[in-house]
Amino acid sequence: MARRGFAILGTTAIVAAVVALAAWGVLTITAGATLVVFRTGSMAPAIPQGALAVSFPVAAEEIQVGDVVTVQRPGEDLPVSHRVIEVRAGSDATVSPPIPRNARELVMQGDANAQPDMRPAVVRDARRVVWSAPGAGTALMMLQSPIGLGGMVVGAGALTTWAFWPRRSGAEA
Repeated sequence: MARRGFAILGTTAIVAAVVALAAWGVLTITAGATLVVFRTGSMAPAIPQGALAVSFPVAAEEIQVGDVVTVQRPGEDLPVSHRVIEVRAGSDATVSPPIPRNARELVMQGDANAQPDMRPAVVRDARRVVWSAPGAGTALMMLQSPIGLGGMVVGAGALTTWAFWPRRSGAEA
């Protein structure tokens, strides 16, 4: 009886995982959704270190003060995800060099930082963070580590062995 309960629970978990992965695949293909892992605490407490966030592409013209956006700065390896505190429109002649017409200059600052970022980001598009889950980024990074991958292989092997292990018939039990 306990084996049947575990089988139902296992099947439900597998179906839920497949449905979640399929939904994520559809979101990625149709809406350009991506995952962002917050490796620093610069956005705490709203988005703490180790959080996993979902972001969608956004045109520069749609970015507003208060949005949390992810931008790739020239010459930097990792993107930066901070809150927008000022947006300067294209063709702003008050800055040098002038901002292209279809771009925006974003002054950004992490919620936990005392000062805005040193350099504004000039972007034509960015990625707007729409949702985050504290700790999920840390879990995802652990799954991608050699130990995490090894654990998944061992777990998959154990589940496969358990699923195909010969069962006792009712007469033998």
